[in-house]
Amino acid sequence: MHTLKATASSSLSLAEGHYIYSIAPSSPGSFAAISSDDSLRVFDANGLSHASVVAASAHEGVTSLKSYDAGQQVLATAGRDGKVKLWDLRSGRKSAAVEMETSKQAPVLSIACCPETNGIVAGTELVSFQAIVAFWDTRSPGQTSLQYVESHNDDVTELQYHPVRRNLVLSGSTDGLVNIYNTTIADEDDALVQVINHGSVHHAGFLGERTIYALSHDEDFSIHPATDPDESTQEPEPVQFGDLRQPLGCEYIAQLCVGSQGPYIAAGNKQETRLDLIPLVSTPSWRFDQDSLWRLPGAHGEEVVRSVYLDEQTQSVFTCGEDGFVRAWKPDSEAQGTAQADTKVPRKDKKTKERGRYKPY
Repeated sequence: MHTLKATASSSLSLAEGHYIYSIAPSSPGSFAAISSDDSLRVFDANGLSHASVVAASAHEGVTSLKSYDAGQQVLATAGRDGKVKLWDLRSGRKSAAVEMETSKQAPVLSIACCPETNGIVAGTELVSFQAIVAFWDTRSPGQTSLQYVESHNDDVTELQYHPVRRNLVLSGSTDGLVNIYNTTIADEDDALVQVINHGSVHHAGFLGERTIYALSHDEDFSIHPATDPDESTQEPEPVQFGDLRQPLGCEYIAQLCVGSQGPYIAAGNKQETRLDLIPLVSTPSWRFDQDSLWRLPGAHGEEVVRSVYLDEQTQSVFTCGEDGFVRAWKPDSEAQGTAQADTKVPRKDKKTKERGRYKPY
């Protein structure tokens, strides 16, 4: 076990009683954050100083934040007002550069970005018996370029583009399904190339080009092979881990982070005021390497950690949570001295105003 030490913390000048939903890199050396006051803020990663307000009210009920193109200082946000917005931090404006809207102003719960194709996709709440996966070309934001409206029958809580094949998009929902679409196909039935039945989806995504993970709201975790409709070979069976709370000694899973050294599960324990980053290794078979975990003692006190970012450039970990703070972490100096050869910080890498951790989003 390795230990990380908190090196800085900041409330980003939030009013008391508010907390931070999510953080994302906004450019080298800085991060963005969305909070329960609906604000979008940017802060310096070095000491968490110089926080500035990009928008005091980014949305009426902000839910999502993603880096659209971190190098170009463009952020994507979404909210319960049914809108998706792009913010160009270079402009200095306090208004969005691009704005898109879902049909019937359906509240947006999840987004994913693909700057290579000028693409952005949003997943909505269930409204009028429809949960929509809506796509836009950001060069023509006035109307959707594609919509899938029948594949989910409950809130769409997760979206992700395939890491290499940008025409493939993953969605997850509280209806229990993780879907993979080929977005070059307009017909929804034909576009759906894989369906995984997992349970109410909190997070899901690609672990690699051919591997998918799913995490439910009751902390059930599984790993699945990504099927190829053009191949007739027998795919391996999924790996079912079940509820992670007892085996990992945690109360909740904040998220899964994927970086150049592999994936890590961020497992929180409020009673013991800690967060553990536990490597997920694939050899000889998929398992959690608890002997090599990184512990963040103290974490965010007795409050839930909402978002984790593993920064390769500065060898730091950044977290935010329901205590209303962002915190920066680095390897403990004593731990570095005793195990310097293998104590590189794990590399790289969500929600609403209800405080309960076990809410769907």
